[in-house]
Amino acid sequence: MDDGDLTGRLRNWAQGRYWGLVGIETVSARPGLVVNRVVLREEHLNYNDVVHGGVISSLIDSAAGGAVRTLRDEAEIRARPHATSDLHVSYLAPARGTELVAEARVVKMGRTAAFTQVEVRDDGGRLVAMGLVTFVIGTRRQANAEGTGG
Repeated sequence: MDDGDLTGRLRNWAQGRYWGLVGIETVSARPGLVVNRVVLREEHLNYNDVVHGGVISSLIDSAAGGAVRTLRDEAEIRARPHATSDLHVSYLAPARGTELVAEARVVKMGRTAAFTQVEVRDDGGRLVAMGLVTFVIGTRRQANAEGTGG
């Protein structure tokens, strides 16, 4: 699958989901690396007129999850979905401007867990946050003893 296919796959997957509510979109994707962005709106700001931390953590989580998705095919994801098990965000500077861009990379992809790191920059290229996100990869469902599934 080429990088354009990966980017399109992530965009299609995210339609109508939480990402759309926040305004997160995939800019580019290649195996193990995803760039997501959010174009900032008034409702993304907190009472100090800087981007709310929840917007930044959502951007980090979405980019990291997308990076993991690029290394797994759809059938495997359906059989053994991954989910965030740990999300750590370091806020380094107040985020302002017109958009934030998150670049996420998979650091280690295991059988039962995936580890990612993410950098978030403002439209001036300033590093405003960093994230470490761990995903647990579910176990394959086995048919029960009577063969009716689980």
